[in-house]
Parts: sequence; structure tokens; C-alpha cells
Amino acid sequence: MSDELMKQGLAPYVELFPQTQKGMLEISLPKKVGKARAGVYLFVEIYCVQKGCDCRQVILQVFNDKGKPAACIDFCLDIGNPFAPPILNDSGKQSAAAEGLLEIFIDMLNDAPDWYRGMCRRYRAVRKKVDGFSYKGEPFPKHRPVVEDNDESLPDFETLLQDIVGTLSSSIRGQKNKQVESRQQNLFADDFTDPELSVMAELVDRYRSRDLEDYDDHRERQQQLRGCLYRYESAAEEFAELLIELFIGEDEKEIDAALRLLADALDILRTDLERQRPDAAKQMHHWQMALAGHIFAEGVDFELGAEVTRVLLDSRVEILPELHEANTSRMLAGLEHDGMADFSPEQALDDLLVSLDELEIKSSFELVDALLQMLAIGDATAQVTLCTQLFFADLPLARSAAVLMLFHPHANVRTGVAEFLAQTAGQNFTPESLRRLIVSRNWFPEALRKNLDQAIANARRARIECAPLPQGMKKQVYASAIDGAGAQSLQIVLQQGKSYLSCSIMLKKGFGVADAFLIPFPNKRELNLFLKMMRQEAGGTEVATDYPDRRLCQALADGAGEGKVPSHWLVAIAEQLGSDQWKADPLDARRELAMFRESLQGKGRKMLLEPVRQYALQQSADWPEQQHFAHSWFEDDAEVDRRLEAIFVEDARIDPMEPIIELLDQVIEPRRELWLERLVLTTGWLKAAKRPPVLWEHMFHVAEAVADKSVPLREIPLMIAVAENSVGAFMGRKIEEEDLF
Repeated sequence: MSDELMKQGLAPYVELFPQTQKGMLEISLPKKVGKARAGVYLFVEIYCVQKGCDCRQVILQVFNDKGKPAACIDFCLDIGNPFAPPILNDSGKQSAAAEGLLEIFIDMLNDAPDWYRGMCRRYRAVRKKVDGFSYKGEPFPKHRPVVEDNDESLPDFETLLQDIVGTLSSSIRGQKNKQVESRQQNLFADDFTDPELSVMAELVDRYRSRDLEDYDDHRERQQQLRGCLYRYESAAEEFAELLIELFIGEDEKEIDAALRLLADALDILRTDLERQRPDAAKQMHHWQMALAGHIFAEGVDFELGAEVTRVLLDSRVEILPELHEANTSRMLAGLEHDGMADFSPEQALDDLLVSLDELEIKSSFELVDALLQMLAIGDATAQVTLCTQLFFADLPLARSAAVLMLFHPHANVRTGVAEFLAQTAGQNFTPESLRRLIVSRNWFPEALRKNLDQAIANARRARIECAPLPQGMKKQVYASAIDGAGAQSLQIVLQQGKSYLSCSIMLKKGFGVADAFLIPFPNKRELNLFLKMMRQEAGGTEVATDYPDRRLCQALADGAGEGKVPSHWLVAIAEQLGSDQWKADPLDARRELAMFRESLQGKGRKMLLEPVRQYALQQSADWPEQQHFAHSWFEDDAEVDRRLEAIFVEDARIDPMEPIIELLDQVIEPRRELWLERLVLTTGWLKAAKRPPVLWEHMFHVAEAVADKSVPLREIPLMIAVAENSVGAFMGRKIEEEDLF
């Protein structure tokens, strides 16, 4: 095939880039479509390799399971162009199955936008390889539905739903009866192909070799990893053993790839735990036990344990007692082995202070990071004892770090540190530590505040002068939308000469301030690349500079109500911004709505007219499909799975509206207040945005409708669309699982 194609100025992508394993897609057809019989078909992408050409075309050569050509399809990457729909190539003979395979290709393009985006990326890669410079053509359009040449219109959601209900029902039944393969060669037979590598080793290799900045590639890797987590029984043990081997081999790139894989694995399991997925708790226990048995075992390098500890802390998972016990046993065994069974906290402190120069630690925030990485999985009492020793050290940096251990991720350590600070005389507080206690006092759960107040009083009695806050600098603020999990990212950008510093804050419902850190950028180009990625992946937009203050107060109250505290880096951010007014102030959605309405009573009164309200409600039906901020607005958890599986399995021929109504009445209606909060927060975000994607007044009207409990959610267009998206997400995940397993 290749010689003939080259004569025509064409080449398969897999021959141009043989190491990528991309440019081919295998589709398993469960039933006959047209004259295309059930079976496996391979779609091979072929690109133009004529220098200087910008035809923006891809040819799909389709082969059946016997390796024989079954169809040849011409596809224009300007997707959705009514004058250039996918068609059968007229230069060669087509098989009888070709029409059916064309129909399948169009359905796949509509259902799998990742495939289209991947072809656009691969087209650019081909042009760069052929022409010798980056592709300079017009940007490719966003994914949109493809209409077949002979279709007058696209089928509506109900029709699409009914078309795949039968296939989906079979998929669910099949998954319930399917036996897990125990041999690694049988897992992901199409994806994992190197017989010299174990499943986890090959997956680590893929994490290393592929561009981690590419969202689609990252998502593909995560799907493969998810399959390993739930279908490959030895994955955790194999990974832990592999990580030790890589660490001994000192291959930094392989180690980094393996740690990124671990971070993704923990993130997947944490998310599944939040959504109450079956087996998520079992798998989380299994992975942490594997780490405890291998990484935190006697004789394993402590530096590797520190790296894994950092990943565990960053992932915000609940660290199991068995892991704490394993680490404590390892440390005690190490002391006995070195003849230091009577090792004291004083000795530990001396060694730590000596090592500060080697670690090149320049701030108390960095010192706390180092302490957590070394000690966070250790015994809580021992950590409190060490903090006490730090607080009485001669070095101000160490004393300041002891106070910042109030932000330790584990409640027992936080409580212990707060108690000893309240009981000790105040002369050991540094001026910076006193300022930090005053600034952050209102961030903590009420149970800790009395001890913090006492510690502040002790410092004042000792005549410790509170260090002044640095003067706030000019800033730009960017904020993502509030996603379907109630998460939002804030980026507060400060200019420092020719460089920039972004104060990055992650807020999440039920966690409060889930994360906080500082990101330095050496120049404006690097900053702009980061902001571009934020806009593309999280729908971020520039907002008013006072927007973060209100959101942080709401998030701090949310976290404190759950007994959680923010990262110590939020204190560093407050100092960078010169902010001392953040305090827990819970969101009252109906009070916020009343404030929005009041602001419209003046010159915006026309936005309160009934025609505007009706228009906003009607337009809201399109937001989940058309607006980035609402793409993740759907329900996706164990309860949704249970209800939809019951509907689809019981009867393949159902009313397409049945699953939608079931979710609206039985799942989303009990969660009305959560959706009201999300809509109210989104209204505030749109109001603060400099270039809002929709008018905030329109979001206000939808939020008011949801706030009115006399209005059933099935009468609100946005909530109907949310239910549709929830059904679609369920279907997509089941189909992905079927493809993987």
C-alpha cells in the first residue's frame, strides 16, 4: 500500500511516525449496519505529503478483520462544513460494506470529539514534518456535529438515545457477566503490545514518552490507567516493585513518569470514592497497602518514601492507618539498625537544622514542605514533639516553620501544635509568625480558634511586635468557571520586574481551599502560554480584581465546616497580596440572589422583565452543549449508575425520556440546593468577568427558577439539559469501558 500511496503524494500516519502508535482506530461493530457485518474494523489515517499543500484532508482506509480493504473515506478537517461532508472516495472500488462503514465513521465523529481533535493534531504534525516548519494554516474549527450528505437535519437527542439503548444494554449485561483476565498479556490486547514490558512498565513508558501537555493524550493515558486499576489485580504490587527498581536505576525521567502515574492513579481513586463508585475503597486500600509493603518497608531508601509522601499529600487522599504504621515501623527499624534506638527529638532537630543548608531552603514555607515530605506519614505524636523542638530553636526560620505546622494535613498534628502554642510563653514567636496567626486565625475550625487566640495573646504579652504586611502590588485576576464537581481555579498574577508570579488557588465544594501554591514565570510568554491553557481546559477568564476575596471567604467557611484547613501556602499568597481580611463567611445562596436582584432594580430594571426571563430560560438549554463553563454540568456517581443500569437492562425498548425524568425527579431534585449554589456562584463569576460568555443577568434568572421550589426541575430547560448530559456521560463511560475491557 505504501509505494502506491507515495506515488499519489499520500502516506499513512503510522509510517510517518512509527513510534507514536497513533493514526489508527479499531472499532468493534456489535451488530450489522447497512451491509457492514458485525466484527472488527481498522480505520487507518492517510495524509497528504506533498510539500506546500494545505488540502486539510484525511483519507480513511478501512480494513475488515481479515485485513481486506472494506472502504475508503475522504474527510475534510473543516468539520461541519455542509459543502464538504465525509464521502466515499470515488477513485477506487468500494466494497458492499462501504456505505455502512461511512455511516459508522460519521457516528464516531459525532460521538467521539477526541478522534477529530487528534486528526487535527496529526495533520499539523505531518505538515511540520513535510514542510520543515510549524503549520501556519487557519485554526481548525471546534468539534461540531457532522451531517451526512443525504441528511436534511441531525437526529435529536431522543433519537440518538433510542438508537444506542440496545447496544448499551448489551454492554452493561456483558460487563456484569465478564470474568477478569488475570494474565497481563490478555489485558488491553490492542493497546499494550511490547512483550518485553509488564503492563505497568509499559504504561510508565507511555507516561514518559508522550507529551504530557497534550490534554487528549493525557486523557487517553488515564483511561488506560483506570483499566489497570480495576481490571489488573497485580497492578498495585507490580507498580510498587517497579518504582523501587527505577529508583535504584537512577533514571530520573522514568522515576518522574512513574510518580506522575501514581498521582493520576490516586486522583482517579479519590474521585471515584467521592462518587461512591463500587470497588473504589477496595482499590484505594489495595494501592496504599502495596505502597506500605514496598516503598515504606525496612531497607528502602528514605528519599523514595519522601517522594511518594509528596504525591500522597498533593493528591489529597485520606492516608490509611496501615501506611502510617508501616512508615513508623520503618523509621524505628532504621534507627535500631544504625545503633540509634535511643535517638531523641533533640538529635532529630540538630540533624534537621544541619541539613537546611544542603536542602537550600530559604523560607519557612519551603521548610514546612520539606518537613511534610519527610514526616507527614509518620507518628502524629512524634511530629508534634519535633514541632515543639523547632519552636524553641535558635533559628527564626525553624520557629516560623513550627507555627506553620498548624496547617498540617492531619487533624491530630494540627490539634497538638495548637495546644502547645497556647500553653507556651510567647517570646519565641517571630514577628512574621505573629502576623501569620492573626491573618489566618479565622480560617480554622472553631475548635482550634481558642488555642490560636491564646497563642496570639501570649505573643503580645511577650511584646512581640507584629510584622507589617507587605504592600499589595498591582494584579490581574483570572478565574475558571465552577465545574460539575464544584471546583474552581483562581490565578492572581503579579508582575515582578520582567518576571511574573501567579498565586494559584484551587477551591472545591466540601474541601474549601483544596490547594494553594505559587507559580513563577520568567517572562510574559511563559505566563501567556499558561493562561491560554487555563482558558482552553478550564474556561478561565479575566475577572475583577476584588473577585477572589469574596470567593475565598466562602471557601474558607466551607472547609472549616468540614473540619479542613487550607495549605500553608495560602498564608504566603496572603502576604504576597497584602491581604488580611479573609475570614470564613459561608455562602447564602438566597441572600446572594436577593443582592443580584437589588442590583438590577436600578438601570438594569429592564433585565427583570418577563420576556428577558423567558428568553434566558430557553437559552439555558444550550449552555451545557455550547458554553465551556457548563460542559461538566452533569451528575456522575454510583446512584446515577444504579438507576440508569436498572432502566437500560430491564428493557431495551424504552421511552427515551424515561432515564431523563428518572434522574430529574430521583437524583437531581434532592440535590436542588447544590445546583442552586453552583448557579449562584456562576452568576457571581459572570458578573465579575470582563468578557462573560453569557450575560450574568440570564444566569440570575435561571438560578431564581431553581430557587423556587414550587417549580419542578423538569420544567427548567437547563436542568433538563443537565439530565441529558448525565445520561450521555453514563453512556460514554460504559462504551469506553467496553472498548477498554
